[in-house]
Amino acid sequence: MRLILLLLPILLLSDTNTDDSFLLEIEYGKMLYNNPRGIACSKCHGKEGKGGQVISKYYDKNSNPKLLKGIDITHYSFEQLKLSLENKFRDEKNHRVRHKIMPIYYLTDQEIKAIHTYLKSVRDK
Repeated sequence: MRLILLLLPILLLSDTNTDDSFLLEIEYGKMLYNNPRGIACSKCHGKEGKGGQVISKYYDKNSNPKLLKGIDITHYSFEQLKLSLENKFRDEKNHRVRHKIMPIYYLTDQEIKAIHTYLKSVRDK
């Protein structure tokens, strides 16, 4: 009887989840999106990746005030997101589509996939 009482807490506290990961991919993606090594994607692209966040105010060559805003990245495919983060994303005219203000993050494919999974989840809400 004592043995059962000693082992019972261990059995109750043991992980019965069949998922080997500590965090779900979507949770990991959200965590990375909100704070990937110090500078958050959400600061420019918004909490749900839909853009519109004002990054900077500036004046064009004619002294007209302008706003630099983050873009919507929820529609990006995994490949597009990966190429963009690696500064290799190009449009149909083979021009780079990344603004120079966008920092380069050295993320692994697994980290990019997690961020992409998170962005898909908020897009589909």
